[in-house]
Formats: sequence, C-alpha cells, structure tokens
Amino acid sequence: MKKLGPFLDQLALRYSDAHYLSSDPLEFVHRYQNPWDQEAVALLAAVLAYGNVKQIRASVASALSLIQQAEPMGPAVWVRGLAQSPGARRRAEALFSDYVHRFNVGADLVVLFSLLSRSWQRHGSMGSHFLKGLAPEDATIERALNGLIRDWKNEASELGALDSFHYLLTAPEDGSCCKRWCMFLRWMGRKDGVDPGLWSAEANSELIRTFPAGRRLRADQLVMPLDTHTGRISQYLGLTERKSLGWKAAIEITEKLRQWEPRDPVRYDFALARLGILDLCQKRYRVEICSQCELRPGCRFGGAKERRA
Repeated sequence: MKKLGPFLDQLALRYSDAHYLSSDPLEFVHRYQNPWDQEAVALLAAVLAYGNVKQIRASVASALSLIQQAEPMGPAVWVRGLAQSPGARRRAEALFSDYVHRFNVGADLVVLFSLLSRSWQRHGSMGSHFLKGLAPEDATIERALNGLIRDWKNEASELGALDSFHYLLTAPEDGSCCKRWCMFLRWMGRKDGVDPGLWSAEANSELIRTFPAGRRLRADQLVMPLDTHTGRISQYLGLTERKSLGWKAAIEITEKLRQWEPRDPVRYDFALARLGILDLCQKRYRVEICSQCELRPGCRFGGAKERRA
C-alpha cells in the first residue's frame, strides 16, 4: 500500500469531482435540498444501482417522475403519506403498477418506501434507525447494517412483499458484498464534493436532530462497495486474492485501503468505479489506455501484459 497509495491518491484527485456525477445515480440526490428528500432519493438510487448506468439512471428518473406527478411537494411528503393511511399505499401501488427495473417491479418500490416511511415515523429518520444499531466502538457498519436489514425484512413480510422485493435487501450476515448498501452508506457517511454525508460528523441539516445522542456515521466505519468494476480493479491491484467478491472480500479490500487511508478507506470508491463506468479500464490490455493509467505501476494485470508485450 505504501507503493500503491500515492497512485490511488492521484486517481481520486482526478475523478472524485462533481463533474463526474453525470455518470452516477448519486447525481439525483444533489438535485434536492430538503434532507428528507435527499435521504429518500439516495435510498431509491442506491437500491436500483444494478445493471448498466444508463438503465439505472433511467429507472431512477422514471420513479421520481411518478412521485412528482402524485406529490409536487417532493418525495419526502409522498413517502410520509404511505404510513398515514391504507388508501395512500393503494394509490401508490396503482401509480407504480407498470413500473419495472430488471428483477424488480413497482410493488417492490412501494414496499421499500413504506418501510422508509415507518422508519421516519418511529425513529425520526432512516439515519436515526441505522445509527441506533451503530456503536461508536464498532469498527465497521456490519452490525448496524445487519440490524437494519433484519428489521426491514420482518416488516416487509407484514406488508406482503413479493419474492422479488428481497433482492433489494442484502445483508453481510448472508455473505453478500452488499454493494448497493455499502454505496448508500458511503453517500451518507462521507462529505465532500461528491458524497453528501447526511449522517456524517460534518452534517449540519435538521436530520441530525433525530439522531441518538453522540451517534454519527464515521468514514472509517464504511466498507468498500464492490461491483463488477471496483471488484475487478481491486483484484488487478492485488487488494484481494479472493475470486468470490462477497462480504469477506469487501472487508479485506477495505482493510488494505485502511493501511494507506485509515480515516477514510473508501474515498477511492467513486474514482475506481469511474475507470470501469467510463470504459477506462477494460477486461483486456489496451496500450493506448493502460499506458496512461495512474494505477499502471501497481496493476498486476496491465503490468503482466506489458511485460509480455
């Protein structure tokens, strides 16, 4: 990491910029000012973040457009209404009756937003619900994420969730890398030009009034979100030797990054993901791309191909 760290810093400096939000579903969160709107939109954008970026962004935009039609005051007002009357949920199901995103249907989103609405009603915010399970001494978000997902799975059954809904709820205790949830928590736990940090120590919105005393989500507790891009590139860089990119791999990669950046090990996630999303790191050696890459000195894949050439 002493050798690789400076190159990761160069990469983060280049790509961790709001200019690149147009290639990420996180951009939708920045379109809102109300923190409860932001929390709701972040949850939506994160859980739908599977598939290609174009499809993800189209699905998020479509869902927000439907909500806007039903409630011009914004997503938070619409979400709160779901816990207030059975009629609101029936109207929501009708609103999303034709909605589809890959493995999920509109009814899944109605259940998801109903769970969010209940968390707001009982805890004040989703952040408060999560932080009640996160102790300051916890090294990672694992225990708190398990607790939140367990709570929501139990309540989802009460709401009559379809089998497809459970694809949206993944937990470390199931072995999953929980990419979408780790990404959502990165958005909540870091505050910079990209991540809004709604639950972080730097947060200053009304949302923090709902949090348990002394509880915030720290950047050093976050776990690296692993998708097809960040997982593959992490393997290229030797951050993990695991072929299966589950929770253990996510922890291993996070711990390697922590050696260089102990206070903020996942700060490189957005930048590493840009390499894959923008097709700047491919599954084959391309001299015109690889020779210009900031990570070339530490890349096992590119280095091996270069030596053979």
